Amino acid sequence: MAKVLVIGGHGKIALLTEPMLVAGGHDTTAVVRNRDHVSDVESTGARARVADIEMLDQPPQVDEMVAGYDVVVWSAGAGGGNPARTKAVDQDAALRVLDAVVRSGARFIMVSYFGSTRTHGVPADNGFYAYAEAKSIVDEAIRDSVADWVILAPSGLTLESEGGIELDPSTGAEASGSVAAGQIPRATVARLIAEVVDRGDLNSVTLRCNGGDKPIADALA
Repeated sequence: MAKVLVIGGHGKIALLTEPMLVAGGHDTTAVVRNRDHVSDVESTGARARVADIEMLDQPPQVDEMVAGYDVVVWSAGAGGGNPARTKAVDQDAALRVLDAVVRSGARFIMVSYFGSTRTHGVPADNGFYAYAEAKSIVDEAIRDSVADWVILAPSGLTLESEGGIELDPSTGAEASGSVAAGQIPRATVARLIAEVVDRGDLNSVTLRCNGGDKPIADALA
């Protein structure tokens, strides 16, 4: 089984993913910024590590964080509302982690969003613009890197129970257009992360996804 590091370990998707990884036999550590969140992570069976990825701005600091892990899952985010912090977390910190993963040789699984491309079309005066820019810049850098990577790009997130999936896989930045953005439960995205961790042969692909009828394992096959 893999040694997995989940960055953004107290997020809604991450807290659903961690017990799935643990149940799958993976040695799982989740990075949280707030010490008050340690107990929530540990209740999933994962270990918690307290670190502020925004403050880890030197390569040795980030290298130390990812050292020894087989898989690094990025599920962190600034949460919107502050363009400067969105850039600091969703872009700058994510790029530092990507660089560290390339140096370490770990596999990198990025949780992005369905419409993430450099031609995202979000107007600069829209509150979503900073996030769209940050995610698209990072996703482009991942695709251009020599990392072993998978980008997960879910559509609108819901709190419904876990279900099946509809996938639009692509090796490039643009979607094939066979699947339109819709909605997907966070629990389904969590299961997708866990399944992708198990599928070590799956790499260099962007998986845009909605909730659907097909079991995730079948869709990935």
